[in-house]
Amino acid sequence: MDKIKNQLAGVAALLGVIAAIGGGFVKYGEITTKLDALEGAGGTDWSAQIAVLEEKVSALENKDTSHSHEVTEHTHDNEHSHTKILVNEKTIQILQNQIEELKVKSSNPLAN
Repeated sequence: MDKIKNQLAGVAALLGVIAAIGGGFVKYGEITTKLDALEGAGGTDWSAQIAVLEEKVSALENKDTSHSHEVTEHTHDNEHSHTKILVNEKTIQILQNQIEELKVKSSNPLAN
């Protein structure tokens, strides 16, 4: 009886090994199929798309970025003066914050 059990265990092990090898071959076939599909898709011709992008870039480079404002009775000589004022106001706020930080830092005896 032990001899039959040993033989059945050997046959079961042999079948397991054969199944594992077969599974490996199946997986190898799937990977090969995917690689072949990727190689076929890799032949895309990008030259047409590159040419379109180059054309768009050259159109943007040649675009006229100068602008003018209509002169009405409400406009000033320098139309962008309001921007300069806003920038100066923000700069003053930043400087005031930096002064406050320096005051706080210098008043802390442990900071030095």
